Amino acid sequence: MMHSKDIYLRPLEIDDLPSRVKWFNDPDINRFLVSDYPVSLAKTKVWFSSACTDPSKLNLSICLVSTNQLIGMTGFLQIDQKNSKAQFYITIGEKHFWGRRFADQVIPLVLDHGFNYLRLNKIYLWTLTVNARARSVYERNGFVEECYLKQHLHCRGQFNDIIQHSIFR
Repeated sequence: MMHSKDIYLRPLEIDDLPSRVKWFNDPDINRFLVSDYPVSLAKTKVWFSSACTDPSKLNLSICLVSTNQLIGMTGFLQIDQKNSKAQFYITIGEKHFWGRRFADQVIPLVLDHGFNYLRLNKIYLWTLTVNARARSVYERNGFVEECYLKQHLHCRGQFNDIIQHSIFR
């Protein structure tokens, strides 16, 4: 388990999946995700059983130290040990915790795990071009804009431009 002042990270558990489904189906949240929605609990359970044994993924739950409340999820996708890189993601799903800078506690913990435990050289992330607020959080935490990828992802029925940010060991 990884800890900071107000939050801790633990492995994603099956009991967390209803919150994940709620968050992914929330229009205020999913408009910034680079995946399709809606998602169902049944499909999420299938995803979970394969994600748990997939070495290219690390899915963590973000919980409050004070109450153990689940407030979001974070981790790595596309962990590539050969090329020493992975894609970072974070979602603070409980909206009443937005704007409280919990991401500033989560990001250093996950980066430390990636660089020091997984021995990654590069950690990158993608944001949709409409998500300027997230980019400011990532840049505040050391990520640098690396490239603008035109029509790179197909989600929500259309091709979307994304911005890739990265940080190196």
